Amino acid sequence: MTTASGATTPSTPATNTTDYMNQFRSQAEKERLPEHAPDGVQRVEQGTRDIALRNCSRFYEVESDYYDWTLERRAARLNAPSIAHLCKTILFENTKWKPTGDTLDPVNSQFYCVVVQYVDKMNAQKLMNFVRDLGNKEIPRKHYNMRVASEEKNMALTGYETGGVTPFGMKANVPIIITKNMTMLEPPILYLGAGHRDWKIALPIDDFITATKCYVADLEASPTA
Repeated sequence: MTTASGATTPSTPATNTTDYMNQFRSQAEKERLPEHAPDGVQRVEQGTRDIALRNCSRFYEVESDYYDWTLERRAARLNAPSIAHLCKTILFENTKWKPTGDTLDPVNSQFYCVVVQYVDKMNAQKLMNFVRDLGNKEIPRKHYNMRVASEEKNMALTGYETGGVTPFGMKANVPIIITKNMTMLEPPILYLGAGHRDWKIALPIDDFITATKCYVADLEASPTA
């Protein structure tokens, strides 16, 4: 349930994945965002409502020093199944982008919103290869250089500051990519920023993929010998 402060309180653990998901969805349908939620969080809520995700999304208000905590403590605070369920959204820019149409054309966008797990190391080369494959490799490799976008560009396109960046309610319709490893999480839930560094959102992965029409890519860094 959500307390008067807006923080979602821990619930009794379910015995298996089916029970967990049923319990999660039931609680999500009952919860309401408190009136004191920041504007960014309210924009995220509207973003989930626009793509029919509101009734399966749960919002959490966390402490201001949340990002000083270990992943284990963060997971416990959110009642997440594991630290592997904690994810973040990063805006990437192709700094050598060659225009072939709209700036945010999904198959050749200058920017991509990439959702990754905190515990997973992403391979930038795999990201570049995946993005290039979207355009059937028609654009030469020299026109690809994927880098984390600047704070200014991040704010201009997403409208959110670091710690609150999320795929929901962005200012621009930036194409979304999630990692393949996220689709193998059990239970299939992901936790993300929610428009403000002191707020998080959780929702079922399958619903997220269906509603956002995101790409799923193998971006895992190869293990070192």
